Amino acid sequence: MDSLKAFEFDERWYLDTYQDVAAAVSRGEWPSGYMHYCVVGRSNGQTGAPSIDEEWYRATYPLAATELAEGKATDFRDHYYRIGRFRGYLPHDKATRPENPSGFRSHFGGLWTDQGNALDVVAGRLDLGLITSEQAALLTKWILDGFVIIKNAIPEDILARATDDMNAAHEGRFAAVRFDIHEKGRQRPWTHEVQAGATKALDLHWFSDPVRDLIFAPKVLAFLHLLFERRVLATQSLGFWRGSAQEGHQDSAYVNYSLPMQFAASWIALEDVQPGAGELFYHVGSHRMAEHLYHGKFKGLADAERAGADQNLLTKQVGVHVSRIDEQARGMSLETRLLHVKRGDVLFWAADLAHGGRPISLSQTRKSVVTHYCPAEVVPSYFEIKPGRMVRSHKGVAFYSSTYYDRPTES
Repeated sequence: MDSLKAFEFDERWYLDTYQDVAAAVSRGEWPSGYMHYCVVGRSNGQTGAPSIDEEWYRATYPLAATELAEGKATDFRDHYYRIGRFRGYLPHDKATRPENPSGFRSHFGGLWTDQGNALDVVAGRLDLGLITSEQAALLTKWILDGFVIIKNAIPEDILARATDDMNAAHEGRFAAVRFDIHEKGRQRPWTHEVQAGATKALDLHWFSDPVRDLIFAPKVLAFLHLLFERRVLATQSLGFWRGSAQEGHQDSAYVNYSLPMQFAASWIALEDVQPGAGELFYHVGSHRMAEHLYHGKFKGLADAERAGADQNLLTKQVGVHVSRIDEQARGMSLETRLLHVKRGDVLFWAADLAHGGRPISLSQTRKSVVTHYCPAEVVPSYFEIKPGRMVRSHKGVAFYSSTYYDRPTES
């Protein structure tokens, strides 16, 4: 299914039309009409948004007919929900114009690519010669699907040196590096177990110049600069020997920043991904799922914890969030893909793209590095939890910090 057309939805209209849903939302049974629609409404045949007066729309907005002829939409309804409503176009002559039609999907904001009229901005920048057609295609896919894959993004010399340091870390030759060992907790020193299960080397970039060259490779930074439009700060990296075996989740719940939606992630393959090797999976277009809020109002767990939310309650809410991701993916008929890429390929994904890891293989590795980035002036939540964190420059091209290590330590 088209990952944008699937989200034809108007919250006010939906609640006005389905009074039983509105009552359930008011009782707290659903956080929003949109969540109801994504989980059960659409699959039950309920309409998410009003019809449009096609004759009036055609006559009122002549550019719409031109764009239909150019293949930018399939019909006038599709044009309205894909493009027109974000310009402030109306579906019929009696409609009320929204207060901020080009605004962000989330009230937590986001990057410029999260604004309603982001596709128009991309088209305008291309027309003005500010970006290339290749960059416009990448940005358009990012806006529609919530991810992009760039093939052969990392030069072999960078890959070779970074792979050597990844191997060294998992062989215990970086004494200061800590690991997240599945079901045993974070920040554990190296043991032979790190090669035997779903384990992550934590912030290897803090100690390894080759890993920093990897996560700040020219094509990686070029795409992040398109998104952020300023310098990049790498705030966390995870080095995988195998897979994560993690349930479907959205990073915005766990990787928290002072601007909760202004970040992105990369997944860099250090070897070809083989079928059955604990592949990463992701739901196409899931960055526009209905939002799950912690403690009733927070995007991420860190802010909910700061507000004094009960830890046991938050743990239960994490379980609800995971379940709702699966329910919405089914309810919206989202395509679920497995990531089969080659050494040197890079997957980038948006803050809210739902993803996870398939069960790992004990006979196959899946060596890769995941990194979370934000604009350089944005602050990760761990700066607030433990003030005095360091920010360091990598060769004058980008910045990096660490969740786990306060000071440089010789490896």
